Amino acid sequence: MRKLLLFIFFILLLLTNCGKDILLNFEKHQRGENPYDPMGPETPSDETDGSWVFMVYLDADNNLEDAGISDFREITSVELSSYSGADITFIILMDRAIGYSTSDCAGEGDWTGTHIYKYDKNGLQRLKDVTINGVTLTNVGDTKELNMGDSKTLEDFIKYCINTYSATYYLLDLWNHGGGWRDNPRTVKYLPRKAICWDEGSNNDTLYIDDVQHAISSALSSAGKSRLDVIYMDACLMQMVEVAYELRNLTKYLVASEETVPGDGGDYTDILDRYKNLDVHSPFMFSYEIVASYRHQYYATSGTTLSALNLTKLNSLISAINVFADNLVKQNGSKIEDIRSETRDFTYPDQADLYHFAQLCNEKISGGVPGAEEVMVAIENMIVKEYHHSSSMAGSYGIAIYLPPSPSKVISEYTENHHSVDFISDTKWNNFIKWYKNQ
Repeated sequence: MRKLLLFIFFILLLLTNCGKDILLNFEKHQRGENPYDPMGPETPSDETDGSWVFMVYLDADNNLEDAGISDFREITSVELSSYSGADITFIILMDRAIGYSTSDCAGEGDWTGTHIYKYDKNGLQRLKDVTINGVTLTNVGDTKELNMGDSKTLEDFIKYCINTYSATYYLLDLWNHGGGWRDNPRTVKYLPRKAICWDEGSNNDTLYIDDVQHAISSALSSAGKSRLDVIYMDACLMQMVEVAYELRNLTKYLVASEETVPGDGGDYTDILDRYKNLDVHSPFMFSYEIVASYRHQYYATSGTTLSALNLTKLNSLISAINVFADNLVKQNGSKIEDIRSETRDFTYPDQADLYHFAQLCNEKISGGVPGAEEVMVAIENMIVKEYHHSSSMAGSYGIAIYLPPSPSKVISEYTENHHSVDFISDTKWNNFIKWYKNQ
C-alpha cells in the first residue's frame, strides 16, 4: 500500500511539474515542429466574438501567379452558405501576370488585368464600379492594369473595404514576395527599405514598409478608424522589429515569417475551417489559428517559420532594445561578432533573430549584457503564437532585426537612414550598428 501511495505521489508530482513547464516555459508552449499544441490559448477578455472583413491584397502579377490562383481557389472552395457563426466577408483585389500561367481563375479563364471580388455566404461575386487609384474596375471582361506596388492602390483598396463593408474586425492580407531589407534585386541596388508586393507588370514597382505605413494610415484616417485588427503578411522575411515598429499604431496583431515562405503560402482552406470552428472569433484567436494552420501545413518542411505578435506590447520591447543597445557598445567587439556568427539568421543574412542574439549574449558574456534578458521577456510577452521547424530553424523565436553577420556587411543606407525608417531614427539600435560597423 505504501509503495502504491508513493507511486501515485510520484505521478502527481510529475504531472504537476509538466503543467508548470507548459505554462511557464516559452520553449515548450510556443515552439517545435509537432503540429499539435500542448494547451489551448485564452482569448483576451476585451476581445469579443464578432464578424470579419478579410481584405486580400493578392498581387499575383509576377512568378507567383500560379500560387495566387491556388490560394484564390482555396478561399472560394470553403462552403460559407451553411455556416451559422460569425460572418466573414472576403474582398479580394487580384492582379494577374502575363506569361506565367494560363489557368482559369474565378471561372473567367486566363485574364491578365486586375479584378476585385467579394466572397461570402452568398458565394463569389465579381464587383463593379469600384474605383481604385484612378481605375474603375468592372465586372465584365478584363480591366486596366493596377499597379499593386503603388501605395495609392493599397490605400484605396483598404478605404473601399472599410467604407463599404461593416464588420467588428478587419484583417489585411498582403500577399506576394517579401524582400527583406532590400529593394527588388532584379531592378535596382540593395536598399534598407522593407519591400513587399512586387508588381512585374508595373515596371517591377514595390511597396516599401514606409509605403505600407502611409497607405494604411491614410486609409484608416479617411475611414474614421483607429487601426486594423490583424495584418497578415503572406510573404517572405517580413517579421522584423523594423516592420513591427512601422505598423505599431496601425494594427493590434502582426502575423508574418522571419524566414522565406514556401510558394504555396498559407493554406486558406484550413485557415477558414479553423475560423468556422472557433468559439470566439476574436483577433487574438484568428491570429493564433493562422499560425496554427501554418504549423500544421509545414511542420515537416525544413526552413519554415511563422509568428503572430501583439503590437500593443511592442513598447516594452523597444525600451529593452534601447537598454540592450546602450550596453552592447560597452562590450568587446570581437566577442560580439563571434556571438553574431552563432546567431540564427535567415535567407538574407543581415536579418538575425533578436531573441537568440540576446540569449547568446547573456550566455557567452560573463555577467550577461544588461537589457538582454528584458529583450527576451518582452518578446515572450508579445508572442501570441510562434512556429518554426525545430531541426532546421533552431534559434528562431519569432522576430528578427537588422544585424549583419560581420561589421564589413553593414550598409550606410541603414546607418544614415536615407529612407526615414522610424525604428532607425527613434531607437538606439542604430547607435549599436554604427559601433558594430567600426569594430
